[in-house]
Amino acid sequence: MKTIIIPIRGMHCASCAVTIENDLAKVQGVAKAHANFAMERATIEYDERAVTPETLAAAITGTGYEPVMSVSHGEMDHGAHDGYTTRRELTSAFILVLPLFVTMFWPGGAERVPSLLWVDCVAAWVLVAWIGRNFHRGTLNELRHRRANMDTLVTVGTGSALLWSTYALSAGRFSEVYFEVAGIIILFLLFGKFLETRQRMKAGAAIHALLSLHAKNAHRVKSDGIIEDVDPKSLAVGDVCLVKAGERIPSDGEMIEGATSVDESMLTGEPIPVEKHVRDSVYGATMNGTGVITMRVTVEPGKTALDVIVATVSHALSTKSPVEKLVDKISGVFVPTVISVAFVTLLLTLFVASPGEAIRNAVAVLIVACPCAMGLATPAAIMVGAGAGAKRGILIKDGSALEAARKITMVVFDKTGTLTEGKPTVTDVFPSHGTDERELLSIAAALETSSEHPLAHSVLAAAQSRGIVSPNATGTQTIPGQGVKGIVDGADAVLGKPEFVMATIGSTSDAEAQHVVLLQKLRSDAKTVIAVSHRGKLLGVIAAQDRIKDDALFAMKKLAEMKIETAMITGDHEATARAVASQLGILKIFAQVMPTEKAEKVKALQKDGARVAFVGDGINDAPALAQADLGIAIGTGSDIAIATGQVVLMGGSPTKAVEAIQLARMTFRVIRQNLFWAFAYNTVLIPLAAIGVLNPILASFAMALSSVSVLTNSLRIARKMGR
Repeated sequence: MKTIIIPIRGMHCASCAVTIENDLAKVQGVAKAHANFAMERATIEYDERAVTPETLAAAITGTGYEPVMSVSHGEMDHGAHDGYTTRRELTSAFILVLPLFVTMFWPGGAERVPSLLWVDCVAAWVLVAWIGRNFHRGTLNELRHRRANMDTLVTVGTGSALLWSTYALSAGRFSEVYFEVAGIIILFLLFGKFLETRQRMKAGAAIHALLSLHAKNAHRVKSDGIIEDVDPKSLAVGDVCLVKAGERIPSDGEMIEGATSVDESMLTGEPIPVEKHVRDSVYGATMNGTGVITMRVTVEPGKTALDVIVATVSHALSTKSPVEKLVDKISGVFVPTVISVAFVTLLLTLFVASPGEAIRNAVAVLIVACPCAMGLATPAAIMVGAGAGAKRGILIKDGSALEAARKITMVVFDKTGTLTEGKPTVTDVFPSHGTDERELLSIAAALETSSEHPLAHSVLAAAQSRGIVSPNATGTQTIPGQGVKGIVDGADAVLGKPEFVMATIGSTSDAEAQHVVLLQKLRSDAKTVIAVSHRGKLLGVIAAQDRIKDDALFAMKKLAEMKIETAMITGDHEATARAVASQLGILKIFAQVMPTEKAEKVKALQKDGARVAFVGDGINDAPALAQADLGIAIGTGSDIAIATGQVVLMGGSPTKAVEAIQLARMTFRVIRQNLFWAFAYNTVLIPLAAIGVLNPILASFAMALSSVSVLTNSLRIARKMGR
């Protein structure tokens, strides 16, 4: 399966998007199609064996819209944003409506000056027929396909007013002339569309900015030392690149020479540059500081951290939340319903008023009922929210996360790597009687050599700092959540939780009694304790401490202010867990939890009525992330955790989890506001237009204002998140 994103010109309202989706879904080989009205593009998942991009483009063309085939598979691109008019034509429209405004406010009524009405006639025809031609082109396109959309409402409305007024003027029925209705409506609608296009581009600015972050050039160092400038997309794993001061890093990799500070704000949202040294990781598109460095590329083209961000944001804009699907269904039947209401209004008004008055009321119904605001309500808010989040290192993967976040009552944090740094250091080494420190660390390091667990790195670092060379371990076996077994110097060796190690060496009453007080003391100091045995004898215990992240306490306080309960889950001993939790003010603790049990703990909380968000970063967190109502994955963690989470945090700060919930809640709140006003607008104004209370000119102004107001309201998300 492949995914392609195609910008589309000619999408003017929500019903256009629904039409494109429905027609694409009929193409054999298309698994899923989503048309985004706010971004003016379609995202299509298809079987490349059954259909080609050219066929998909032809299908879009067949619906009457114009595909812009300038993108490659899986890439995000700007929307088409063609608009209805140019700035020059809009200026001409303002000039042409001047005589129409004069007519509206002529003392005693313009019917006393027929010559002025003939000037209005010419101005109105130019405005409607020429400057408003894009509306009519859209209408003809829809008629060819037996459909109706916003353009249809405008063409029927303004055309009816124009034709009737021309007839009335020719027949001398000057009091039933409504040229100002037809002409000024076009002006207001075009001005509204002009503002809408500008606001849409503002709404997508943060997302579009992502596309310009990639480095434009890379200095690849060849095997003979010669430096050549190449396109970063041509870099392969293992290539060595020179990065000069002030340049963007061309790809993700590892520093092999030099020292510098790197601005990683485009990934994490944190403004403070990060100090980098040899063997540290660097990321493509981040900005190198004042140092000159050499790096080795470690990822394939198209798989950098920035590419992940772009793909994630693209996915968020290519999926629909339940509320958006509901709005699309309503939009699909809205235009035909409005045309029916306008026709009924025309017939009923003819019984009590003149034909001119009946046409005037029907035109008001048609003009005021444009579904643009409804169609923009959800995608515009998601677009702004996704862009604002990406700018701060928060990636919302789909619309369902927004709805889940607003109902969250509890956030469960995995301890290691989420609330703590995930980089423990050995603080204490206590050998048993008859064993020295070097022997204890030597056996421990032998068992931990092949492990990727954070504690393993701390043990190896402790052994290395003491100059200890560990023997080789064979047949090592990891027991998840417990420890490691293996053969060292021809004898069984075990490392892990003290209770686990004690159980493997049989009779342990003396050893256990010797260490029980020590274990309690170490754990109460928030230290993680591991025991080591060799040849059936307890060699001693090693204590390591993982520092709590600087802003973890602040994050817990913010969640408390939001009336959200917090909990911590860990495989560590309960005493260690309580020591960490007490420093953070967390009351609910799940300690000594096996990796396979994390999802069950989340499920139990859900059964008790909690709406749970789970924050984690490890492979063993993936089931819990999937089980939770909202999965928040730390982007510094494993790929599988990131793939499972609905929200991804590119930085490891717990406050990012708080910001993610705030952003999701704010975005959904704006969606609800947008939808409320869009529906309220139509619910109130259509009846007023039908009974003649609402002038068609005011109707056109209200319609133009509705779309712009929805977009302006959506832009508040970016402003608030930028504070």
